[in-house]
Amino acid sequence: MEFVKIKKGSFLMGDHENLNDSETLHEVNITYDYWLGKYEVTQAQWQKIMGNKELHPQKPSPFRNVNPDFPVVSISYYDVELFLDKFNDLSTEYRFRLPTEAEWEYACRAGTKTPFSFGTALDDSLANYNPKIQSKYSIKGIYLERPASIGSYPANQWGLHDMHGNVWEWVSDWYAPYSSGKVTNPTGPYEGKEKIIRGGSWYFGAENAKSSHRRTHEPNLWGFSIGFRVVCERKN
Repeated sequence: MEFVKIKKGSFLMGDHENLNDSETLHEVNITYDYWLGKYEVTQAQWQKIMGNKELHPQKPSPFRNVNPDFPVVSISYYDVELFLDKFNDLSTEYRFRLPTEAEWEYACRAGTKTPFSFGTALDDSLANYNPKIQSKYSIKGIYLERPASIGSYPANQWGLHDMHGNVWEWVSDWYAPYSSGKVTNPTGPYEGKEKIIRGGSWYFGAENAKSSHRRTHEPNLWGFSIGFRVVCERKN
């Protein structure tokens, strides 16, 4: 895996267009640097840690044996926890975890305030999404109808690929409405019923791939366009 150093800083998290009550614009201060995966975790990386056994044989991933460089999909939040437990057992120096929702959006925005790090709209040269679902956030283009290999699209200004589109990404937070005031290093509530996924996917329209867009998903469920990327940090 490759990681990109994300330097600490403050940003306005949420919907800058004030279109969604669950994405209230608020200031977030992140007081530490962190290393975030340059790419989403691939099928090959998943199999190296977890083996080749199908986790959910009653509903197998449709892309499992198509391309080892596709992001791994059809995994629940709890499946990701199993992966991280095994991955962390292999290293005495580093710890791997999911990003928080704030860490994810801060890195996705890469210093921007527009709906996407690339500007106000996406086209099929910038991200893998479904352009057949038309909106003001997209330009008509080719619909791949599948994930794309990691690194197939340009990186954002901080060197991260596929923060918009390709596959949804689990983050660590339980869902809760945002605070309207300034917060520092938020991690979400201690418990809840639904987790958050971010970034949209090849199956969804560009609106779902906005930097601010948050979607809830039950942690025991999986979907054919949900994957993840990880944070790497030194163990104490």
